[in-house]
Amino acid sequence: MDMKTLTSFKGFQVEKVLGDDSLTKHVAVLGRFEGCEGQAIVKVSRRHFASDSIPRLLSDETKTVLHFENDIYTKFDANVPSDLAEVTVDVVYPASAKHIAKATDQEFVMIRESPELYAEVTKAYIESLPSSSIQWVYNILEKKAETERLLFEDPDPDTGFMMHPDLKWDQVQLTSLYCLVICHRRDIKSLRDLNSEHLPLLRNIRSKAVAAIQERYGIGEEKLRIFVHYQPTYYHFHVHFAHTSFCGTMGTAAGQAHLLDDVIDNIANISPDYYAKRELHFTVGEAHPLLQWYNKRKQPAEDEKSAP
Repeated sequence: MDMKTLTSFKGFQVEKVLGDDSLTKHVAVLGRFEGCEGQAIVKVSRRHFASDSIPRLLSDETKTVLHFENDIYTKFDANVPSDLAEVTVDVVYPASAKHIAKATDQEFVMIRESPELYAEVTKAYIESLPSSSIQWVYNILEKKAETERLLFEDPDPDTGFMMHPDLKWDQVQLTSLYCLVICHRRDIKSLRDLNSEHLPLLRNIRSKAVAAIQERYGIGEEKLRIFVHYQPTYYHFHVHFAHTSFCGTMGTAAGQAHLLDDVIDNIANISPDYYAKRELHFTVGEAHPLLQWYNKRKQPAEDEKSAP
């Protein structure tokens, strides 16, 4: 099924609600399109209210019903004009087990990863992933997809990158700004691979992406949180640029986010191969395949301990 031809969800069969986040106001649903093979993930999110819609929002077009009252505090349920209650819809089709696990509400655990564990478990897991899992990244880099969303590009093959708005951002509310920078190099999988050879790339990303955001949106570097994920969602090096007011996901929290300035400083001033040598901690969902690899490694040792 070609998603570009989708005009409605007629015939869509809902199988399961994967996640329902009251903070970010989104729901993720697993289901199937009628007559199509494979499962799809549909994520429905409420839009931010545009500032020019506020007068209509707070007019006689909005009907209210009292929910409760307590001293100076009153809460209402309200029906707003239909055109002010639009949602955005993101579809992943066909959805793999990894996509489904990522979209599913789950508990998280903290992994303490030594360089030896990285080599034995994490790196082996990364190398087991098919190249097709990041084909969408290559489509962007080769300008086969999302060309209309490109915000900035430095085409240099060694230090260059592309910057696009993240799908989490509606490109309207500036305090929710969230952009992704994807480097042109294809030999850097994660934070663990970075060393002094990559300092020109990291500094170039920081300098030029900050300048591009300043020029396009008028947001200075003092209002940007710039970070790298470990573990990342996909294993092609990329950097996150989020407004300091944005706090809608776990991705900005300890256990996943590493500030780019700290990454640069650690490599430049502490050790050229800092991230290859140090112990790293990260959170991972209980349904994530990587955790299954770690659990498999632990099982033989536990079996040996329990043997008579």
